[in-house]
Amino acid sequence: MTKIDKTDIDNIKVILNEAKIDNVSKFRIKKGDYEIEISSEQLVKSINTKEIKSQPVNKNSEETVAVETINEENIVKSPMVGVAYLSADPNSPPYVKVGQHVKAGDILLLIEAMKTFNEIKAPKSGVIKKIVALNSQPVEFGDHLIIFE
Repeated sequence: MTKIDKTDIDNIKVILNEAKIDNVSKFRIKKGDYEIEISSEQLVKSINTKEIKSQPVNKNSEETVAVETINEENIVKSPMVGVAYLSADPNSPPYVKVGQHVKAGDILLLIEAMKTFNEIKAPKSGVIKKIVALNSQPVEFGDHLIIFE
């Protein structure tokens, strides 16, 4: 487990100050691919892990923030711990791009684990909405890799 250092704490303080967030009720940091989740009563009441609801949250009458709906079935998650690669080698184009239509069974990316390259294949046909995994970056079991529309 990676420990949070003074630099992380300083970065958190800057984020909270810039976002003008006071009473934080929930905070989550993940250093592999650096993920930060901040929750405050004034911004978010609850999060369902199966589906993120799309509800506008009003801070002022002028500002509205919307959260996008993502169904769990549209997320390709990492089946293992390893290093993600978006192409077969550095000189090759990536397996998939945002907006590309893929068929079930098409290769989406590779995960290297214990010096073995494992093909991560599309579980269904669809259009790639977002590629979350970064090339040559470590991934953990259950990390989101790719999101379908």
